[in-house]
Amino acid sequence: TNITINRNMTIQGLSQNGTIINGTDTNWIFTITSDVNVTICNLTFTNGIAYDGGAILNHGILSISDCTFTENTATHWGGAIYSDSYQKIMSLTDCTFTKNTALWGGGAIAYLSICNITNCTFMYNSVTGAKSWCGGAIGAYSLSNSTVTGCTFIGNSVDPISTSFGGGAIYVYNAALTANYNRFYNNSARLGSAFAFNTNSNVLINAENNWWGSNVDPTTVPNLIYGPVDANPWVILTVNATPSTINNGETSTITADFNHINGGGDLVGGHIPDESITLDIPWGSFTNSGISHSLTGNTVAGAMSATFYASEGALNPSYNPVQVIATADDYTTSAAEAAYISINPAANLNITNTANMTAANVGNIVRYNITITNNGPDNVTVITLKDLLPVGTELVSVSSAYDILSLIPSGVELTWNNILASLGVAQLQPGMSVSIWVDARILASAAGTTLGNKANITSNEYPYFNESTANVYINQAIVELNKTANNTRPNVGETVLFTIVAKNTGPNTANNLIVTDTL
Repeated sequence: TNITINRNMTIQGLSQNGTIINGTDTNWIFTITSDVNVTICNLTFTNGIAYDGGAILNHGILSISDCTFTENTATHWGGAIYSDSYQKIMSLTDCTFTKNTALWGGGAIAYLSICNITNCTFMYNSVTGAKSWCGGAIGAYSLSNSTVTGCTFIGNSVDPISTSFGGGAIYVYNAALTANYNRFYNNSARLGSAFAFNTNSNVLINAENNWWGSNVDPTTVPNLIYGPVDANPWVILTVNATPSTINNGETSTITADFNHINGGGDLVGGHIPDESITLDIPWGSFTNSGISHSLTGNTVAGAMSATFYASEGALNPSYNPVQVIATADDYTTSAAEAAYISINPAANLNITNTANMTAANVGNIVRYNITITNNGPDNVTVITLKDLLPVGTELVSVSSAYDILSLIPSGVELTWNNILASLGVAQLQPGMSVSIWVDARILASAAGTTLGNKANITSNEYPYFNESTANVYINQAIVELNKTANNTRPNVGETVLFTIVAKNTGPNTANNLIVTDTL
């Protein structure tokens, strides 16, 4: 500690957790003299204390990356860092500033230089005490010129005493600053809880494309922004479902993101730091086993996705369509901003078709038993049933009157537009079954073949084709021929009598038998 750096150098730590410089609340850590170029990375600075810059007082060119500054204190400006090198550049990249304190301004950092701050996190830094003035995290003062890009500001504050100014996260005084793709949440100050610009000029601060903690126009949120600050467009939290209409039992992909701006356009050129988003639904699940109505995940490149499972049994009309809301930084999307998934009722219907015999003779009557079962999850009110009696059969009777009989090349097709209505069933509930039978006579033309009776169903609640076939083999007649002669050793001139006997061994009658005998 109490180290003065007066020459160009690079200070490289092993890691932020492995290389810690502790001022023990009694010493400052580094002072960098003018006109030297210093690079610092992979260090932690903690418990430094000084009049300006509790950890680092910079008069030169300074580049810091991958460092942590925690619980440093300045009794004047810049709890962790103070830089007064006019027109010199200070760069801060991928650094974390936590619980640093200044008694006048710039709870984490204060500067009068050119400063580029990228992908840094500022949490719970503060300006406190009787002389509290401005800049809970950052104080950018007269003639400085800076950019703040992709940073997170949470819980930074300036004591709201009557003599303080404000800028809970960022305070700018008569300087130029551009702040884009940042996240501001739960910062506080008397004027401008997130951002304050104090100027006598006509300069307008560019604070476009930031997340200000809600989808509301940040300039209309009381005391969020103070001074001439252009915060339009701003980043909004969006949630979408694809597809937005599914059948019960199917899935939809939910995407929540910070990659859109007010009005719904795409955020171009970058994204805010990744953070967590919580998704909530009243019905369905975010897991494919069990029921989970809430899911919290972290964004990647500004977005997170989840799978919605329509898997909570029968539809609840009170929750259809299913509303999907997203919450981040205590802001929850409104009903107008939520995503909606329309769920079509669906039922897993099963059809079985069996015959009362597996082999039949010509002339027999075969009974086909057709059973339809609802395996859920929803009730079914309309089921269309079609039964095809193949060529080689003729209809004898049915247990329930059909609506349409059609002659088609493959046979006779019976159609019930709604078999439930035909049976007097208002709805087929999960676990319930209905059955009918169809009787058909076997014709002679079918002998020796296998006849397949096909029954199929379709339904509004079951948008798939389901079919079952019952096969019956039709036995054929077996005819044996026996030819005998009354004289097996005749002489020339004698007459021989040949006897031909045709015998049907069954099981069916043989009709139109043709016998050819060649002498």
